[in-house]
Amino acid sequence: AEYSIKKTYGKLLDMVENAFNKKNPLFSLAMYYPLVYYKGKDKAVDPFINNRQKQVVVLIRTLFLKRFESSVKAFETSCEALLIKLLTFMQKNSTTGSEKLRLARWIAQHGEVVGLVQKHQVELFGEPEDDEEDIVTPEMLEDAVELDRSDYKVEEMLAETFLDMEQLADFLRELQKLKPNQDDKLQALIRLLNKDKILKVHKVMIFTEFMTTARYLKKELIAAGISGVDEVDSGDKRDRGDVLKQFAPYYNDSSTAKLQAVGLEESRVLIATDVLSEGLNLQDATRLINYDLHWNPVRLMQRIGRVDRRMNPEIEKQMVIDHPEVKNLRGKVAFWNFLPPNELDTLLALYGRVAHKTLRI
Repeated sequence: AEYSIKKTYGKLLDMVENAFNKKNPLFSLAMYYPLVYYKGKDKAVDPFINNRQKQVVVLIRTLFLKRFESSVKAFETSCEALLIKLLTFMQKNSTTGSEKLRLARWIAQHGEVVGLVQKHQVELFGEPEDDEEDIVTPEMLEDAVELDRSDYKVEEMLAETFLDMEQLADFLRELQKLKPNQDDKLQALIRLLNKDKILKVHKVMIFTEFMTTARYLKKELIAAGISGVDEVDSGDKRDRGDVLKQFAPYYNDSSTAKLQAVGLEESRVLIATDVLSEGLNLQDATRLINYDLHWNPVRLMQRIGRVDRRMNPEIEKQMVIDHPEVKNLRGKVAFWNFLPPNELDTLLALYGRVAHKTLRI
């Protein structure tokens, strides 16, 4: 499925390419790699721990790119979560008067960004118990680690962290300028669902790796007039059996008539994270879309296996009796993959890795 990341993100893409440049990345993430700033002379640095911290930083940078590839909303959520973690580290380790003053000034200077992050946290997790609660809660501060200044160059780490927070604030400001109708990847999905003669009327599974992307897609597909949209992720509190029955009633011991009898509405488009990628019968549908690629091609095969499964002749017969319009679809499966555009895959190397692993398998 084709879309233009340059058309969608423009300046933001340039910012991402600079921030995650492999040779000279802008994100230092000092709090995750404190051994770079180690100065304790009487203690040897454990090479295993040093390498592990280094790999954590690499992993965080890669995850940011992976979420950027998934959706602008997933990337935004990651920026906000990291900003909160960095602010927590800063509050815990800013111990002198001048350090505390500088941090307070940074928060005041970026008040609109901090306020936006607080607003989104409330949307995700509900209202805080204390109306005056700061973005960094007492529980976060209690869990944070205060570094020993005799062992670590904490002043340098604070300076680096200010630069990381500045980068995140820039990202979040730019993200606020982007609207769903400018998201070319989202619009490509909407076009696909509206123009494909099967997808616009029949059942389709849409998989994504991230909960934020799944919820974003549900909201925007409904806004675009797509009918029968449902979504399920690891944070969903509903009975998962009901979700499955509403999308694939016939292969989950139900039917359209039985759903109607108990007041359940049948869904046509089911957006899901990989909580539904294994061992479930969803072959009422014959179409599937991978909105983003998973690193592991086995996971992609498992996703496709939700609709490409062994069919039961009795169930097939009843389904065609109830819905004769699906007769020509049964036994034929098709799926689409949204591949990362070249600009992003140069940084992420996702498609090449997945393709290579698939060939090996």
